[in-house]
Amino acid sequence: MSSSENAPATLRRRPRGRIFDLAGRVPQKDAFDDVDECRAYDRNIRSSMIIPMQHMMKLIGPYCGEGKEILEVGCASGLISLRLAAQHPGAQFTGVDSNDAFLEVTRENTIFANLVGYGGDFACEWARLTRLPYDDDSFDVVFSFCAVARWDKPERIVAECARVCRPGGIVVLYDLARDADEGMVSFVLQYADGDAEAFMTSLRASFSEPEMRELLDGRGLETWSVAKENINLITSSQPLHVGYSVGEPGIYDTAGTG
Repeated sequence: MSSSENAPATLRRRPRGRIFDLAGRVPQKDAFDDVDECRAYDRNIRSSMIIPMQHMMKLIGPYCGEGKEILEVGCASGLISLRLAAQHPGAQFTGVDSNDAFLEVTRENTIFANLVGYGGDFACEWARLTRLPYDDDSFDVVFSFCAVARWDKPERIVAECARVCRPGGIVVLYDLARDADEGMVSFVLQYADGDAEAFMTSLRASFSEPEMRELLDGRGLETWSVAKENINLITSSQPLHVGYSVGEPGIYDTAGTG
């Protein structure tokens, strides 16, 4: 028997020249069902994901002006919405998730943000993401941050995001790109430390650019944009300039926002 026949199936199927086995999407269930796990995740992303959080805030900040209503779908621990609410006190932010453990952490973060003077107009609630409890055209901005990969029925949730967004508003979905350059994947893994396995699980559950394009087309959203920026896939109902430089105003800065 040859050495290739002895190799694990995942290695035998790997396309020639590829380092990682990322050819096919591997959906995952939401792995966070414990409050302490959600608290640990929240603490971790405050440092490990500070650059993508900055990028997300740069993308949607210009749309969060006075009187705007913003919905975060799959808000997890609520960090992005809370920071944006602090920066845009004249806007109204709502976060929804179907994970009760995450919502408990979101409420804790909201209380703390208000205690230290970073509070804005933000509320969170449980919702079935495949059937959002809002009328059509309810929000000016609808967004998600690193949530698509843990959605059970992403095509239905994306359609719901489109339904509740007002004409002229914007939907922005920010997640990993499974077809990102493998050099970038290797770079991230160098700094992932004990989170490498979780990162790869999320990456395998994420969409490639063509897959997201196919999902949108299947829901009648052919005019939406799909763009890769480094390791991230950014889907939006309007064209966006997705470039980002490290060192631009961060999540605790107010300069350049609004």
